[in-house]
Amino acid sequence: MNKKILYRATFCLILILALFLRLYKIDTLLPPYWEEVALGYDAYSISQTLRDHHGNFLPLAALESFGDWKPSLYFYAIVPFVKIIGLSVMSVRLPSFLAGMSIVFGLGVLIKQILQNNRGNTKFELKNFGLLTMLVAAISPWAILFSRTGWEVNLATALILWGIISFFKFLRSERKPLRFLLLSILFLVLSMYAYHATRLIAPLLGLGLTAIWFLENNSSASTPKKFLTFFYKNVAKLSIALIFTLVLAFPLLKNLSNPATSQRFRETSIFSNLEIIEESNFRKATQPGLIGKIFYHRYILFGREITKNYLSHFNANFLFLKGDANVRHSIQYMGQLYHIEIIFLLLGFFFVFKTLGTKTNDPEQKLQNNFLRFLLFWLFIGIIPASITHASPHALRILPTMPVFIILIALGIRQLFLWFRNFDFTPITTLKNKIPKLKNINFSSLTIFWVVLLIFYFGELSMFARFYTQIYPLKYSNEWQAGQGDVELNLRILTKQIKQAYLSRSLGRPLMYYWFYGETDPRLVQEWNNKAKKDQGEYLQFEGIDVINSIDEIVVRPAMVVLSPKQLTELKKNQEIKIVFSREIVNLAKETVLIVAEIR
Repeated sequence: MNKKILYRATFCLILILALFLRLYKIDTLLPPYWEEVALGYDAYSISQTLRDHHGNFLPLAALESFGDWKPSLYFYAIVPFVKIIGLSVMSVRLPSFLAGMSIVFGLGVLIKQILQNNRGNTKFELKNFGLLTMLVAAISPWAILFSRTGWEVNLATALILWGIISFFKFLRSERKPLRFLLLSILFLVLSMYAYHATRLIAPLLGLGLTAIWFLENNSSASTPKKFLTFFYKNVAKLSIALIFTLVLAFPLLKNLSNPATSQRFRETSIFSNLEIIEESNFRKATQPGLIGKIFYHRYILFGREITKNYLSHFNANFLFLKGDANVRHSIQYMGQLYHIEIIFLLLGFFFVFKTLGTKTNDPEQKLQNNFLRFLLFWLFIGIIPASITHASPHALRILPTMPVFIILIALGIRQLFLWFRNFDFTPITTLKNKIPKLKNINFSSLTIFWVVLLIFYFGELSMFARFYTQIYPLKYSNEWQAGQGDVELNLRILTKQIKQAYLSRSLGRPLMYYWFYGETDPRLVQEWNNKAKKDQGEYLQFEGIDVINSIDEIVVRPAMVVLSPKQLTELKKNQEIKIVFSREIVNLAKETVLIVAEIR
């Protein structure tokens, strides 16, 4: 078969595989988590009224949502899909799905730029290595999980990846056209509008890319003179890039001290952890003097905690065995990566450090080495935001580093391939020829390599797919608020005559589900913004519906109630309350999670 046809066929098959793994039952396998419902309803509100459900006009920096001020870009990414296919789980998840597909394709593009003109690619063709990287990304459990639900961070990760691709396209082009530099800035700044952590990650990555641009200057002059030469040579492009960056980031810069940009950090930061401050005060009191003040200073203890959190992201249990403790971020049956990839990841690091340890005067090799340094920098920077927050390790907050892990795994496979290709198989061939049944079978060592590799990956993917599609939805359906959609339907049917309803918060955020599934007119919701009782930004009242934490808050009868089984059992003990009828709401495992009842 013609090599070009084979390449194109393989490329299409990988994309089809990635598409299938991300799109199969994307809107039905798992119900929407409350964050997804909030994203969808605010996008619907904006599409109908140009305001979020709190009544804020086209927010740019962030949307108030549940008082956690979510970055705005994902909301706006949903709006076109809401306009085309309506408010649904599918419309909420499609932006993340498309971002996931672009990550698969983008990694194939980026890997070519890492190894361009590398002397080790004589037989292992560069374009084929790009296909391998795409395949690793296509079947990665980490990449699949975050592409199948409405995660803002998946969009942010795709934007960061394409920002880096655009920058290296800028560096690789002989004339260094300004359009690629501006495109890189556009993607990186947009990522800051998509997810909180990228507001730290993207600017630092931008500085790292600028450093590579500077290092590309091969002048033998001293560093200060190099810098001046670089600046004068590129002053026009640097000036335009700076102005373009400031204009795009202006809404964020304007709100630096605003809750729209700082609320989430205050909620999750370990610097708000009073236990560390109390420990510092206690230890300094038990060991007074200079030593106590130095070794038990709160900054030292915070540093200890940050270091511990940082290193936890390289824990084998997190990466390869069980994954993130949050079951929405991992299926719990395996880690964020496949078990076999521990070997390839280690070999990938080996390749990077071996390459960086080899001196070279080849300009192309120097640029490749600079990229590998940037790869390590990308990994280092990408884990910092998760290290200064409470929950750690955290697969969602470090998702912008996922492309680095996939690239390192692909580089590890490449390294193993190169060793395997140069291995002396003469003794094995001689032994084969002595066995009559194997004597006439012809096979190459490279064929064996790829067959064995694909068998291992097929086994891992099969285990992941089986657990994810058959066991995970049943075992963890409560974590995805299964049943909340049925509540909305029951309430709208049953409250036509009874005007008062009470919704339990046992599964969380019930009113948002009510608005989402009922496509409630956003204007009605906005009218209640200033008169509803709230918990931070979450409405606890809407028209005749009250959201409650306990049955003691039920004060009006007759009423419809939506309670957990435990709460209904408590309610039955009250002799003054009569339950006219009840209807069970079940999760995916057919377990009763809520009960809709009429009380008098």
